[in-house]
Amino acid sequence: MALRGVLQLLFAVLLCVNVDSLQAVQVGGNGTLQVGYYWRTCPQAERIVKEEVAKAVFSNYGLAAGLVRLHFHDCFVKGCDGSVLIDSTSNNVAEKDAPPNNPSLRGFEVIDNAKARLESLCSGVVSCADILAFAARDSVQFSGGFPYKVPAGRKDGLISHANETISLPPPTSNLSQLTQMFANKGLNQGEMITLSGAHTIGRSHCSSFSKRLYNFSSTVSQDPSLDPIYASKLKLQCPNSNISANSTVSMDPRTPILMDTSYYSGILAHRGLFTSDQTLLSNSSTAALVQQNARNWWLFQRKFVAAIIKMGQIDVLTGIQVVGNGTLQVGYYRTTCPQAESIVKEEVAKALATNYGLAAGLVRMHFHDCFCQERRPSKQSKLAGFEVIDSAKARLESLCSRVVSCADILAFAARDSVQFSGGLPYQVPAGRKDGRISQANETISLPPPTSNLSQLTQMFANKGLNQGEMVTLSGAHTIGRSHCSSFSKRLYNFNTTMSQDPSLDPAYAAQLKQQCPNSSVSANLTVPMDPRTPNLLDTSYYSGILANRGLFTSDQTLLSNSSTAALVQQNAHVSSALVSELGIMAIRSKHGTADEDHSLEALWAAHSRVVRQLDEIAMDLC
Repeated sequence: MALRGVLQLLFAVLLCVNVDSLQAVQVGGNGTLQVGYYWRTCPQAERIVKEEVAKAVFSNYGLAAGLVRLHFHDCFVKGCDGSVLIDSTSNNVAEKDAPPNNPSLRGFEVIDNAKARLESLCSGVVSCADILAFAARDSVQFSGGFPYKVPAGRKDGLISHANETISLPPPTSNLSQLTQMFANKGLNQGEMITLSGAHTIGRSHCSSFSKRLYNFSSTVSQDPSLDPIYASKLKLQCPNSNISANSTVSMDPRTPILMDTSYYSGILAHRGLFTSDQTLLSNSSTAALVQQNARNWWLFQRKFVAAIIKMGQIDVLTGIQVVGNGTLQVGYYRTTCPQAESIVKEEVAKALATNYGLAAGLVRMHFHDCFCQERRPSKQSKLAGFEVIDSAKARLESLCSRVVSCADILAFAARDSVQFSGGLPYQVPAGRKDGRISQANETISLPPPTSNLSQLTQMFANKGLNQGEMVTLSGAHTIGRSHCSSFSKRLYNFNTTMSQDPSLDPAYAAQLKQQCPNSSVSANLTVPMDPRTPNLLDTSYYSGILANRGLFTSDQTLLSNSSTAALVQQNAHVSSALVSELGIMAIRSKHGTADEDHSLEALWAAHSRVVRQLDEIAMDLC
């Protein structure tokens, strides 16, 4: 009761105080988020959120921890974009229904109530991602933590997949696993230990730690690092015979609703509830930080504020970054910039008339854009076609300033390149917004040409694409050129026992060696990826693979599995006669109408299943 009295008094004080007038701890934003972001557009935004949090937490103190955890789980999965709030559909299981979140996440109704009030006052202004950040801040304050200002301006993402919650640190993590998972989000060990201090409030389901009580290892049933007396108390609350999904215990039994340093004192007494808590003592440097936080309440509070503000800026969508296919639509620029698609098509046609190889470059650029965020890292230095996008963007800016996004220009240009290379015309749903975060290390998600089948399959699966779609999209290698360095290892240095890849047709290998001599595999040497018809989007690529003439390891590996090999054969057997005819028609008619597009589609449907698949996947990819 004493704690409730303290918190009730704290509520009364905080609700009457303007946070901006406090000497609050502040940490600089990342250049795009800013304190007071809604000062002009929705000045009551933060106060409304605080009122809803106060109302909820006063009724149920456990919701404070739930709201802090909501913010954490949002930021650690694809960044602080509000995607943890998105509901699942019949076709997709969202983050909120993934095992790490369901049924343990709480506080959704608080966010919903705040959002409803804000929508009635300032419709379409305040993002859910910012509401989560404000609510976490208010929950920390109402639990006895320091007040702080929240840099805002996050935009909401529209994509949420349950499988991406793999980036959330499980309670069974050891120190090295924890350290790596926080490092992946740009947070160091000190910040990791400080943010773990949020476990000083809230409750946990018994299932999250019961293995430490009853089934620790093959030799001992109980975790020896767990204080025996504490373990006995936990066993009373979580009996082995009845560990249900509803059984919970306080994570910090001493002061479960106060944001204090009792959590760290508990760890020092071997009373950390989770493996991920107690493991903080397994290293001298992290143990020293635990001791420091346990002994200095003031220092911990300041460190926690700095850490949670930094966490709140992980991979944020800002400005015009909001993305997602739920808002894309054909004819998106019909009223705001009606000439958008025709201007892009003109620029693509102009470029291809000078250099036909740019068609492949533009398709590849769209692929690389969709698979990662970075534009010009080392892996991207081989990309061609930036100047085409720049030219189209310049024309569009002079006609419709700040209307058409570069992301949509890339999608239009890829579509036009496919058509001009003999592919099926298709309409591109648009409305993508441009990101403003680009980091070279994110190109790790691009499938390298050395990938084997399992690696390829996993990398495409990470983007929601199955093996069939992977095999079909690989067909884009039927146009364009490759640098010799991307496959030279197959010719000269395959492994320790043989210099040449035995899966490569010897005659084709000899031809490639003439074009890419070992003595001069320079950065400028290139060869066609499909030597038979390098400028046509046809099925020759698949025929080449069947003849063991796939240029890359990632091409030839498609034969290493019976199911993917069957798809290669299926694609190769489609007649390519009409592809050439369609390519000529497309090049001559650079401005086909929608009716013409549909008639071409009807003509092609009976003969070109492969190209149609490629086009459909291209629309879905981003």
